[in-house]
Amino acid sequence: MAELGWVATEWAGTEHVIVTHDAAGFRADSAMILADGELARIAYQLECRADWEFVRVDVTVTRMAGPSRLSLTRDADGRWLAGGEPLPALDHCVDIDINRTPLTNTLPIRRLSWSPGKAYDLDVAYISVPELDIRPSRQRYTMLWRDDRTGEAAYRYESGTYQADLPVDADGYVRNYPGLWQRL
Repeated sequence: MAELGWVATEWAGTEHVIVTHDAAGFRADSAMILADGELARIAYQLECRADWEFVRVDVTVTRMAGPSRLSLTRDADGRWLAGGEPLPALDHCVDIDINRTPLTNTLPIRRLSWSPGKAYDLDVAYISVPELDIRPSRQRYTMLWRDDRTGEAAYRYESGTYQADLPVDADGYVRNYPGLWQRL
């Protein structure tokens, strides 16, 4: 079990996450407060199999206008469902990326086999919060370096013209997301 916290640096906000990883899989329970144009509370529960393949995420966004919810799952055959309804546009995706958290960067970092210089192009289900829009997105991760003594590493994340170098701890959790999040 681990407890993680980040403070937003581009907008006002914080995230607090409790994570567990055992033989049954990876689970995260998160609460975020964001103040970027409007105030929003975002809670999500994320589940992956023991091999770090995405299974389910439930997201609740609470704003002045009221709560909105998203339940997104990926079955063993790779089919995606939102609220029980098929999303065939995502069927080629493996991971998810929730745009307002550095936690979801951990999924491909932990799931894939890495060495310095190794890169992967990934199709992910990209979830925008607080809107709860879902779309496929092409992303690239490249391992820049790894310290074999400490297990710390850095990865370059790229999507479209956006790029960020992400230092991670030995467990693959982002320490600093330049310009967006700083780990507490």
